Amino acid sequence: MLQLDKTRIAIRERAYVDILDLALRVIRVHAGPLVLAFAAGVAPMLLLNGWLLAGYAELDFEWTFPFVYPFYMVLLIFLEAPLATAPATLYLGKATFTDRPEPREILREFRESLPQLLIYQGLLGVWHFRWTYLNEVILLDRNPMRRRAAGGVSTLERSRVLHKVQNVDTASRSLPALIVGGTLFIAIWASIFIVRGMLLGQWGLVGFLWALFSGQWEWSFLKPMFTFYFQLSIWIVVCYFTVVRFLTYLDLRIRREGWEVELWMRAERARLVRHWK
Repeated sequence: MLQLDKTRIAIRERAYVDILDLALRVIRVHAGPLVLAFAAGVAPMLLLNGWLLAGYAELDFEWTFPFVYPFYMVLLIFLEAPLATAPATLYLGKATFTDRPEPREILREFRESLPQLLIYQGLLGVWHFRWTYLNEVILLDRNPMRRRAAGGVSTLERSRVLHKVQNVDTASRSLPALIVGGTLFIAIWASIFIVRGMLLGQWGLVGFLWALFSGQWEWSFLKPMFTFYFQLSIWIVVCYFTVVRFLTYLDLRIRREGWEVELWMRAERARLVRHWK
């Protein structure tokens, strides 16, 4: 049952460092459903990217150091992230107000939002770059593409209003996000390398760096690190920052729109309606 005044995440203003910490707590509490939601969106993209770039891996390694393959991989992930993380965003929106979000309801809302995701985040991918929270607006605010009534609001109008006041916040949070994201990626990728090397008996950081810059590759060992595991590490970081972006979206609405007051008033109105029925 939807409980607007009994949210699973406390509705209040937070500093960005608190949001980064809260994201880890949210992931821990909702680990099972979030893994399934992320897997539903990310797994097809991971396989698709591996297939699309299969011919670049061998060519890239002929040039001693792989540059082209990682560049194209990052570009593909940037374009695919809005669609791949949509199921998880929908789950987070439902989990904020309900104990057990229904998978069928999430699937239905994803299907209804898919045309706007494909148009605004796919064909017009520039909007994803300019408007940080466009995914949340499409998936959670659920405005129509075109205004249907005189007092209605379309998705683009809603996004324009929301992002009009967030430019300063976004600029101030971009550098910390870049630092945290880059550090997290390196930590994950290096951990995979070390664990994999220990299991296969081929690990040693000095030896790896020497092979990396001298071109003396152990192809069977290093190729997966720059193909599958490189992509997997990036997707893990993207998944984490999907939760961060969702929480930042809530924080933005609280700061700029008094969302906590709106939720309280809607909850009271719902109680009055139930009382007089």
